[in-house]
Amino acid sequence: MICIPITSATNEEALTAIKRSCPIADFIELRMDLIGGGKLAELISTVRGNSASVKIIVTCRRKEEAAKTKAARRVRRTVGNRERKMALLKDAIELGADFIDIELAEGSKVINELKSLCAKKGGKAKIIVSHHNLEETPSLTKLKEIFQQCVKFKPAVVKIVTTARSVEDNLVTLNLISYAREKSQKIISLCMGSKGGINRAVAPLMGSFLSFATLGRGGQSAPGQFAVHQMKQFQELFSGRRRSPAPPVLSLQESPPKNFVLLGNPVGHSLSPLMHNAALKKMGIEEQYSACCVHNIGCAIEGIKGMNIRGASVTIPFKVAVMEFMDDIDEDALAIGAVNTIVNSNGRLKGYNTDWLGLILTLKKAITIKNKTFAIIGAGGAARAAAYGIVKEGGFPVIVNLIPHEGKILAAELNCAYYPLFEAGKIKADCLINATPVGMYPQKNKSPMKAEALAGYKCVMDVIYNPLKTKLLADAEKQGCKILSGVDMFVNQGAQQLVLWTGKEPPRALMKKVILEKLTKSE
Repeated sequence: MICIPITSATNEEALTAIKRSCPIADFIELRMDLIGGGKLAELISTVRGNSASVKIIVTCRRKEEAAKTKAARRVRRTVGNRERKMALLKDAIELGADFIDIELAEGSKVINELKSLCAKKGGKAKIIVSHHNLEETPSLTKLKEIFQQCVKFKPAVVKIVTTARSVEDNLVTLNLISYAREKSQKIISLCMGSKGGINRAVAPLMGSFLSFATLGRGGQSAPGQFAVHQMKQFQELFSGRRRSPAPPVLSLQESPPKNFVLLGNPVGHSLSPLMHNAALKKMGIEEQYSACCVHNIGCAIEGIKGMNIRGASVTIPFKVAVMEFMDDIDEDALAIGAVNTIVNSNGRLKGYNTDWLGLILTLKKAITIKNKTFAIIGAGGAARAAAYGIVKEGGFPVIVNLIPHEGKILAAELNCAYYPLFEAGKIKADCLINATPVGMYPQKNKSPMKAEALAGYKCVMDVIYNPLKTKLLADAEKQGCKILSGVDMFVNQGAQQLVLWTGKEPPRALMKKVILEKLTKSE
């Protein structure tokens, strides 16, 4: 099982990290000593609201046992004394956390007090008694002694973490797992540091209760933690899970074609089949692309494996939910928190996100991104992809959103400014990007901004491709702005999907032509 630690600098960032973690984690650890201004009730509520199955660990690590990570250096400790720490852990029990982590060094009085409260609340919350050695890995004999001291409190889980100074240290902590299993005690036994990677990869195979993995860069709660997709690779490799495709659930011939599909709900309006099929035909590829209206994304993913479908596009509302079913996730998709493309390689499914690249390729034709400022309207998946791409290219995003809470969360995560929508005309930015559905067919007469507020922007882009020229773009053109339609982004993200699926460059001009012809005819 994989546990993702939440170590965000602010409560708002932590809420976002939780939403991104829930689809791919078995456990979430709320590191309340690292989350700046963390509001425990809101954090727990957000986990529960995003997943009924993810378990919650609440931790407030004592300074002497807190590993020196980027997160630890960045944030002041939010809990400075034992009284405040105890109050927080008691609140966690009251709020329905599944586990609370308390260090062995805090003493029997503290541990027994927490155990007693857990019992009074029906035993829903369980105790993890932990010990962390930030300097070395003691001998196995010494670790067994520490283990026995923890076991005296009859915890649900014993956690013993050491620091690897040599590769051989991994063997010591792995042997401790075997020792604990002989005693029928659940244990988390890990090595921190760059030399502790062997332990982190192999410990789940040996029976360690949990593996800790980071959601993205900078989120480590201890040195040496792998990213989530790396841990999933290790688990699959060591478990011997079948890597060849499953037998087809539906076979019309001995070797069914490896077709491509669009997964979403609804999908009847999508022009992806028209665009992709035209491209596949031009590329001399006999396979077909079809749209599938999906009600259960898990069953749909099993269908992809069973029917040996070569690749899939993922659209609303499954871009986040589908991440749980991937064998591997590309770093860009993981950082964005959404998958819109799946590649099937002999039964292994890897998730990607091409939305951000489609947008960046479109922007680059009209404006230099590096050192430029971009006002992005929205705080959903499209806005997140846009902001991610702009930051990656050296630009500076500014988040503009109608709902303050959502906008502030994204802005805090990106460490950039937030403006309410009514102040969008006051922003000094080089380009405005609409990443909301406002103005999409059939509501062609709507725009997210007033026309006069567009005069200060050199360039305006709309991710909407139907209609061809939204009211926002029409208003911007009258104000003298350079305008960019969502058609180019749509084509570019689709073309990148074909590159991932086939390894070949698709005919982008043709793809754009068929979309323009269809939209022009419709208008």
